[in-house]
Amino acid sequence: MKVRLTFFAFLFISTILFITLPGCQDYKRKAIELKHEGIDLVYRTQFDQAIDVLQKSVKYNSNDPETYFFIGNAYYGKHLVDSAFSYYSKAIEVDPRFGQAYVNRGRIYKERNDRDNACRDWLKAEECGIMSMKEETKFCK
Repeated sequence: MKVRLTFFAFLFISTILFITLPGCQDYKRKAIELKHEGIDLVYRTQFDQAIDVLQKSVKYNSNDPETYFFIGNAYYGKHLVDSAFSYYSKAIEVDPRFGQAYVNRGRIYKERNDRDNACRDWLKAEECGIMSMKEETKFCK
């Protein structure tokens, strides 16, 4: 009897996984498709549409720092610097090793004449592997 219950438990769990795992893959695939579409819109300077599409991507995958980064870029393109700053910060929150978000947030700090925080972010960007920061960070060390 115990073997039979174990078999049925295995069969039940297998069935649930078979049904739910493809759904998880569909969510990831949809998030990636929307992110790529949104990035393309950012590059074409269609910022409002990019924000809408990238926000949809976030609904499918809220753990992708690159999506938040590009939402920040779209807001920056619209000259909505505070919103851009928030999204760069969200990208960093999701992945503290996402160097490009430190670069862009550092630029906003620089625009705000906050040299200490700009330097902190740029040095962190270097630490994360962004090697193009030498010109900015030479005054920070």
